[in-house]
Amino acid sequence: MSSIKEIIEVESKELSDGHRNILHLHREGSFYRAYEWSAFLACRYLHEFKANKRVFKGLEQPVAFIGFPETSISKWIPEGAEQTAIEDKHLAIRLPEVFFAGDTAEVLDAAFAEWKEAIPLSETQAKGDKKSRNQSDNGIGNTEGGVTLTSVMQRILAYPIESKSPLESMAFLADVKRQLAAMI
Repeated sequence: MSSIKEIIEVESKELSDGHRNILHLHREGSFYRAYEWSAFLACRYLHEFKANKRVFKGLEQPVAFIGFPETSISKWIPEGAEQTAIEDKHLAIRLPEVFFAGDTAEVLDAAFAEWKEAIPLSETQAKGDKKSRNQSDNGIGNTEGGVTLTSVMQRILAYPIESKSPLESMAFLADVKRQLAAMI
């Protein structure tokens, strides 16, 4: 599997080469994920996926991404799209030109910037991110006001279960259960 830095480099290179119609999907566990430009294309032309945005370890800027189960991939590949397997877990999909009728590069770039800006930054940070770990030992960032049900729900929704091991997921669930028990 490619690192997040490599994935972002691929996305940037495609844009600098003028390939605005190629959507890259990366298989992570039993899910496919699309990042940055590819996530934008997926949300704009395939389906209104719920987009997430967070800062990954080793990157300074937030990264937008979407995901969906591997088993539903055929549902999201549009008719007329060309699929190319880049690596074992990397799929490139060239969207049909008819999707982009009337959309100039400038229009698409502006729409991407607006789309990414509208996605709220996730409170859950990448493993090892000292900023989030310093906020609290549970990653929620609770302050003197305490943990709220909303903050616990946001944490659950932002948890990237598809990229976590069963043991990490069990530890996460135990922590959430402990927080909920403390609230009751």
